[in-house]
Amino acid sequence: MIERSVDEILLVLGRVVDRWMDHADPIRREAEERLAEGTGLAPAMLRLGLDHMLSRVRDIGALLDADLGSRYALDGFVERGAGPHGRAGGPAVRSRAYGPGLLVCVFAGNVPGVPAFDMALALALKSACLVRPSREEPVFAELFARSVAEVDPLLGSSLTVAHWGHDETWAYEKAGAVLAYGSDQSVAAIRRLVPEGVRFLGHGHKISFAVVAREAATAETARRLAVDVALYDQQGCVSPHMAFVERGGPLSPSAFAAACGAALSDLETTMPRAKRAAAEAMSLRAARDEAEFTADALHASPADLAWAVAYYEQPAFLPSPLNRMLRVMAVDSLARAAGEAAPYGPYLQTVAFAGPDPRRLALAESLGRLGASRICAIGRAQQPHALWRHDGRPTAGDLVRWVDIEPGEASE
Repeated sequence: MIERSVDEILLVLGRVVDRWMDHADPIRREAEERLAEGTGLAPAMLRLGLDHMLSRVRDIGALLDADLGSRYALDGFVERGAGPHGRAGGPAVRSRAYGPGLLVCVFAGNVPGVPAFDMALALALKSACLVRPSREEPVFAELFARSVAEVDPLLGSSLTVAHWGHDETWAYEKAGAVLAYGSDQSVAAIRRLVPEGVRFLGHGHKISFAVVAREAATAETARRLAVDVALYDQQGCVSPHMAFVERGGPLSPSAFAAACGAALSDLETTMPRAKRAAAEAMSLRAARDEAEFTADALHASPADLAWAVAYYEQPAFLPSPLNRMLRVMAVDSLARAAGEAAPYGPYLQTVAFAGPDPRRLALAESLGRLGASRICAIGRAQQPHALWRHDGRPTAGDLVRWVDIEPGEASE
């Protein structure tokens, strides 16, 4: 357990973020250079993406207040609730929260910058953090740990980045909690290695998509959706696979699909898609070839596989092969979009929406019942709010243990 006040830890983390948000800082420059070389992602994309990821760290204090009732429950006992049976004005229960002691994190490598939030959250919970980064992207976690150590060596000593085999158990045996990202198969494999009694939080395969109400079917919405698709080449779990576009707007669904294609084409000049392995390229080629016959229109980069938008008059829930291939579906109503998503409820995550707020609320009600955990604005799919409950679970709340002091003396 880190013997520092939560405010003191958050102050250090704020200074770390200040360094990362300075694009001239040596560690930020090193990160951009090494990540561009290692991932193939465009420098402009990495610059924007890292800013998004690091900015979330600033809001960890607000997350602790939301999840725990008060961040100061990590410093000592705080009062909560009313008296017995909820009687107003009765003595309050006093409660204190304890972090996991050691949080072991296993990260996937599809989106650089993701480790920052969980590593910082572990410190805010006064816990050490042991990280196994992805072999495909081992750079960021190491640099973030180094940046914390440079700002505050004592706090930085609580962060360790290491590599261990996929069948080794020593890290999990020491953990108070284990957090794992990856495919369903990789998450299940890690779960089997975690001893009984150690809290395990796994984030496996999820699907995200977009919904455009007729009022918002414009070229600007198409441009913002294209950015959501282009960032990280759709590799993240919050990346939209498809968009359901309601008929009757300023742009028809067909014209909206064409506008998405034009926007993706424009983005190739500033944020070109990374080169992908042969297997991914083959999957993308096969999907585009199929769309030539099954889609009502296909807008695609003419000389390569850089981007594609397939348009369908009859909606269906068709996940994308990723790498900037978007499927656009015409619908007569927003309810139809929810209906198409219904069979995939357990895999739903982010829904990026454009339209009036009352319609957003109605859609959120139906999609929330199905399993979606986040409704955001189109253009912000890749920028989860710090208060988002990942996969519908309390981010900090799932990592703490509580002790309660009940009020009063035993009756005579």
